[in-house]
Amino acid sequence: MPAENEIDPSESLESFIADLVRDARKQLGWRQQDLAAKVFSSTTRISEIENGDPPDLKLGRQIDQVLELGGKLANLLTIRDRVAFRDYAQGFLRDQARARAIYEFSLVIPGLLQTPEYARAIMKLEDPDEVTDIESSVQRRSERQAVFDGPQPPWLWIVLDESALTKVMGSKRIMREQIEWLLEATKRPFINVQVLRTDRAVIRGSVSLLTLPSGDRTAYTEGFGTGRYVVEASEVTLFQKIYDRLHADALGVDESRKFMRDALGMHDD
Repeated sequence: MPAENEIDPSESLESFIADLVRDARKQLGWRQQDLAAKVFSSTTRISEIENGDPPDLKLGRQIDQVLELGGKLANLLTIRDRVAFRDYAQGFLRDQARARAIYEFSLVIPGLLQTPEYARAIMKLEDPDEVTDIESSVQRRSERQAVFDGPQPPWLWIVLDESALTKVMGSKRIMREQIEWLLEATKRPFINVQVLRTDRAVIRGSVSLLTLPSGDRTAYTEGFGTGRYVVEASEVTLFQKIYDRLHADALGVDESRKFMRDALGMHDD
């Protein structure tokens, strides 16, 4: 169970929520295990909430009721979810960095497995006027890949549309280097890639499913210029079903590695 940390409620909305719950619990003279029992949760989960990892709305409403907060916690969680919806990418990337498992379907090579040159080519295509600082964005994307070098790397399972390997992004050289990097990455036991052939049905966009340290699960969907970060359990389950169907139609891991090796030949000069 995480230790009780000092919380500065002015630091963030998450810190404010943590301080609100902790203070209300202590005013009632309850221990964390007392609150956990009253909301049918675990002491570990209550400790996480009081250290800055907010509950989902369902658990938040239960805590709100037993701590007699008059709807304050539920309102704060609703505001947080709306902010996350407007700034969907930031919330997703924050949680992706600490996820224990990541499952993804993508029409392009996912960011966690992109080479810098491939990432740069995608960003230039999406931002032809270079309104954003592309070089800084490439660097940040590359830095996020450091999660695989830590003591507890996330379990990553990618279903990759065939077109991500056969279409040229940037140049044939960039594609060869990207596919070679994919093959090298999948030698690691916690990184798996399966190819979905073009004769199989696909969705219009990407889907990512995260399992967080608390056990909570979230989903992120993205199309051209749009995205949505989902935390409600019923919606996450819906996206899990979509992912499962795509996964079921994909080539096996070994077949997919063979397809990637064959795809290298498509990008010879």
